[in-house]
Amino acid sequence: MMRGKKKTIVQCIIHIFLMFLVLFQLFPLIVLALNSLRTDIEIKNMPIGIPKHLEFTNYIQTWIKGSYAIAFRNSIFIGMCVILIVLVAASLAAYGLARLNIPGKAFFIAYFMLGMSFPTFLYIVPLYYNFSKLGLINTQLSLIIIYSAGYIPFSILLIRTFLVGIPKELEEAGKIDGCSEVGVFLHVTLPLLKPILTTVALIVFVWCWNEFLWSNTFITADELRTVATRFYKFTSEWSKDLAKIYTAGIIALSPIVLLYLCLQKAFIEGLTQGAVKG
Repeated sequence: MMRGKKKTIVQCIIHIFLMFLVLFQLFPLIVLALNSLRTDIEIKNMPIGIPKHLEFTNYIQTWIKGSYAIAFRNSIFIGMCVILIVLVAASLAAYGLARLNIPGKAFFIAYFMLGMSFPTFLYIVPLYYNFSKLGLINTQLSLIIIYSAGYIPFSILLIRTFLVGIPKELEEAGKIDGCSEVGVFLHVTLPLLKPILTTVALIVFVWCWNEFLWSNTFITADELRTVATRFYKFTSEWSKDLAKIYTAGIIALSPIVLLYLCLQKAFIEGLTQGAVKG
């Protein structure tokens, strides 16, 4: 009986601690959301507080003045292109590393891991020089190439870890039924990869949406700016209007939050299954 009470007390303490951590993590977002509905004068008088009147006009004005419709279109287009390239290339490469007898598989895995360890700013100057020679500066293609090349190694390793845990007997049964290697991959393996592919797609899209260094370096034209660089430019132009800056932050964050809330089940499933199977 005493053990049961002690266990209950311990569980209550753990839950209270976890709730505290949740509130601690959510506090900046709550402040951001509340201040986006306040006036600039209210915020300057009291940085943290409840809105006296809900100023929904902040969102309309920020959306229009910040040209966020164009920025959203650019970020979504770049993100979708990168996701398509990464999923196709990474899934095929991961299948080859996990299932095919390729000479030097260990070398390729080590190569991808080594490539991920280098900081991006190490090759930003030579890459900018080469892209300027190719006429790719101020083009969305430049970001698509850079993001795809940067995210493919991580995606390969993550998908391969997931693939290792899938029984080979399923693919062997497909080959017995007359499927080729490509047919086995398309009709047997690919459907089983849905959880991890959803996870990779979500991670890649979030990376593309939040990325600032490359987009700020290779894109300077206003009509091609992504959400991250548009937010940076907007905050510099409207630095005296805090309400608009908080509103711009909510506008930039909301698609990612909504996307995660909608796909969190598949996201967690892909990560946990990959970790257990790895």
